[in-house]
Amino acid sequence: MAVAITRADVERELLRELLAEELGAVTPVLSPLAWAEQNATIVLPTEGRKPFVPYSYQAALLEDRSPRRIVLKARQTGLSNAVAIEALHLAITRPDSTILFVSRTQDAARGLIGYVQHSLNGLREQPKMAKENQGELAFANGSRIISLPANPSTGRSIAATRVYLDEFAFCAYDALIYESIIGTVSTGGDMTILSTPNGRNNMFFRVWAGLEGGEWSRHSVHWSDCPRYDAAWAARTRASMTRQSFAQEYDLDFLVSGDAVFEPDDLARCLVDWQPEHEGCAELITAWDIGRRKDHTVGLTIGRRGDVWHEVAYERVIEPYPVVQARIDARKNLLGGTTRVESNGVGDPVIENLTVRVDPFVTTVRSKVQAIQALQLLIQRGQFKFGSEQLSRELGLYQWEDAGLVQDSVMAAAIAAFTTQDPARHMAGVLARSLGGGKKHTPDMQLLAPGVGNVSQREQERQEKASTKPVRRVSMFGGRR
Repeated sequence: MAVAITRADVERELLRELLAEELGAVTPVLSPLAWAEQNATIVLPTEGRKPFVPYSYQAALLEDRSPRRIVLKARQTGLSNAVAIEALHLAITRPDSTILFVSRTQDAARGLIGYVQHSLNGLREQPKMAKENQGELAFANGSRIISLPANPSTGRSIAATRVYLDEFAFCAYDALIYESIIGTVSTGGDMTILSTPNGRNNMFFRVWAGLEGGEWSRHSVHWSDCPRYDAAWAARTRASMTRQSFAQEYDLDFLVSGDAVFEPDDLARCLVDWQPEHEGCAELITAWDIGRRKDHTVGLTIGRRGDVWHEVAYERVIEPYPVVQARIDARKNLLGGTTRVESNGVGDPVIENLTVRVDPFVTTVRSKVQAIQALQLLIQRGQFKFGSEQLSRELGLYQWEDAGLVQDSVMAAAIAAFTTQDPARHMAGVLARSLGGGKKHTPDMQLLAPGVGNVSQREQERQEKASTKPVRRVSMFGGRR
């Protein structure tokens, strides 16, 4: 007996076949790791664009779907590439996603977007884009990747699908940012924190140690976990860095990377074999830290014997600026060599009214850190010798968080140490020796970088604005000079 087929039966069957065809054409969404292995490329500084072949710790992070992840990492281990690829995968495969990167500076924020763009440009099938700049990538499917520098309100107005806090131990306002980001992802978003260590007085350490934030999936990446590094590399790199810097950048050490700057054992060695005479030194460097009216001014001179620098002159005074000027002039006339004077604020008029030529030292956050690290490296290597009790006391107490600390002697020593690394000084020293007939020390020779004289930061700015007019200098004693 034939089965009657109705029009409704035919329509249902056609609809079933159509649905089966449509569902069969949908490609299953790959996991972040599988997608990265099939599609992602990275750009390496010395090798150019290469397929992304994940290291074991990169693969472990990409496979970890925990909503809260924290990564303690060494520098230059490829984690930035990994999270950039992961963010790109989410933006492409999940429409209307919002991914937020937070970095400690504007440049670092742009750098993370750059990693994403490198991976995006290497895809065989490029997604359609609605916006592409250094701060945001907007996709035609509604997804966005936003990268912002750290500030007290970062992320507060953004409802994010996923947030990455990069180098969080170094972010200013870390507690405020953490609080605002927790609110940002409170409706179900994911959060990943990554950083090298920076002591224990920060939010990153508290979360890593379990003191804040509840449950987290933890990943640690030591330098030895990275296939690019071996024992020979570590030995070379340790020799070129301070102990504290290597602990911070590569060894995952919260304690050594903390606030204490100078090791007691290293400082004890500085007192051994100190030679305080300036006679016989191959070259001399004098540095002045200019104090405000109620603060001390410190002048420190170091002389080089072989590859070791010895303190050969030190004074610490509270005096009117004209008297400080006279002291700088007298020291320069007596010892010669290179003289560097801090030029910020009160140092500017002192420099402008000297009768001798000096190099200004402009103190910024960056130059101060570089100067302290230069001193740190000399002390660690046993290449800095001194005997002044005040300098010893300040070095023993000095910390990176130095607000409220007496540090004028430390800064004078740091400026001097920084000057030992100045390439212009080495060139001037070669010139001095060639003109001086092989003398080890030429008091009358001005060891200055080309074009550098008694021109403070403030004076340089004025000269740029009025380069066609003669610059009048105001004497601190009154009147015009």
